[in-house]
Amino acid sequence: KKSGYTNNSIFLPAAGYRDGSTSDLSGRYGYYWSSSLLTGGPDSAWYVRFDSSGVGRYNCIRYYGFSVRPVCQ
Repeated sequence: KKSGYTNNSIFLPAAGYRDGSTSDLSGRYGYYWSSSLLTGGPDSAWYVRFDSSGVGRYNCIRYYGFSVRPVCQ
């Protein structure tokens, strides 16, 4: 998808996530951590999840192995 601000695009693979040593939902869902922690404590953070039907923003504990989107500044 192209950004409305810069007209750039980025490919984010649907890599699923890791729960301990188990990989789950690869190829069907993409999970990407945000840099934003919840205000209640550093053990939880926001993430973005997408699949073929859309995208949403959620939060959970930082135990799960979600992907991280690299940013160049």
